[in-house]
Amino acid sequence: MSTRRVLCSGCFLATALATLLVTASAAQERESAQKGLEQAWSLEGTWTGVVGDEGKGAIYAIGRAGQCVELDLAGKQRREIKVPEDKSPVLRIARFRGAVGTVLLTFSPWGEELRAYDLSGKQLWNYPGGSGIDDAWAGDLNNDGSDEVIVGYNGDTGLHVLDGTGKLLWKSTAIGNVWHVCAGDVLGEGKPQVVTTSAEGKVHLFDGGGKQRKDLDAGCYATMVRFGKLAENDKAALIVVGGSALGGGNQKGEILAGLSGQGVKKWSLELPGGRLGINSAQLAPGKPWLAVGTGGLLGGQVHIVDIEKGEIIASAKGQGMSPEVGWADGKGPGAPLLLVATGSKLNAFRVAKGK
Repeated sequence: MSTRRVLCSGCFLATALATLLVTASAAQERESAQKGLEQAWSLEGTWTGVVGDEGKGAIYAIGRAGQCVELDLAGKQRREIKVPEDKSPVLRIARFRGAVGTVLLTFSPWGEELRAYDLSGKQLWNYPGGSGIDDAWAGDLNNDGSDEVIVGYNGDTGLHVLDGTGKLLWKSTAIGNVWHVCAGDVLGEGKPQVVTTSAEGKVHLFDGGGKQRKDLDAGCYATMVRFGKLAENDKAALIVVGGSALGGGNQKGEILAGLSGQGVKKWSLELPGGRLGINSAQLAPGKPWLAVGTGGLLGGQVHIVDIEKGEIIASAKGQGMSPEVGWADGKGPGAPLLLVATGSKLNAFRVAKGK
């Protein structure tokens, strides 16, 4: 009896120890997968695109076969928005004058058609620009209270800018393979400029009417471009450029750099991972935090970069081959909320306290 008791006690201790080791291992795995982030919630599904509407406290997510939903900030579905089928669609949000108001823009990488829907799912217009779409962005280029839509195309179709009805305002074929586009006042002129990259690996600035203003060298082969003001009273916004090392280099990941509108480099850093390049990038509302999604065959990564200091403050691994990032809720407790569409999940994170 006593021998059996000892054996049983030993089995219990071994089982308890094994459970403890598994739990500790899982905790270490989570810790190594997420640094500086706390997961708020996660939803299963083939999510490929996500945007947050700060004004409405809403999140819009889209997946394969046109699955599109509106969520609250806790990840609870408010409603489904019917849109036609599309292959791995990406979302952008725009605001047009009049009754139309907030609009969802959808496109598929290298797809030929950009579509605009109201929040009931009614298609407002579509724009068949030609060769495959690389990126799209909405911004008010003439300060009239209504966004224009900027589209960058693969190949020689170039750069197109549309009005709120989907009508072409102007285009430029002086650049090709327009990898990413955005719009911001990076020259401090009181009106946004269109900012793009291209097959040349440089950053290009156009005014709101389509005149090419400057070509900038970021010290890398530039593919990604976004912008952000470091302070509300700053006259000009900072350009954040992402790309690969010139001549190959010894870098293991992509390069990210902060650049003034005059081409002066403020900082530069290497992003860990990212063998498949920078897939997406979005600036947080009310914070100098740029979320950057990098691709990887074994799982992409998301990094949050403080664009004031040029430092990574948080990271998450295993976010799908081509993570698409967004932000929501710029005002509530624990805000803002980082959103990541991985292709198989929609993840929401908060930046850990103290960051």
